[in-house]
Amino acid sequence: MATVPTEKQLYTQVPDGKTLITFEEAMNVLSRDERFKATVYAMNTLLVQKGIYSPDEFEFQFRQWAQKVKK
Repeated sequence: MATVPTEKQLYTQVPDGKTLITFEEAMNVLSRDERFKATVYAMNTLLVQKGIYSPDEFEFQFRQWAQKVKK
């Protein structure tokens, strides 16, 4: 069974010698569409890491929704 990173580990996964931009900087450099994509990415990552659902469950729901909208 895979281990889930601690909250501190989740927030410090930046390579040595690199810095992470601030939230405000990120908001300023991303377009509205990119901010939405970043939000979805962040929420999905958190939900998977916290064990709310698995990547396989996410993929199933994603595929199911895509099939519904393409009919």
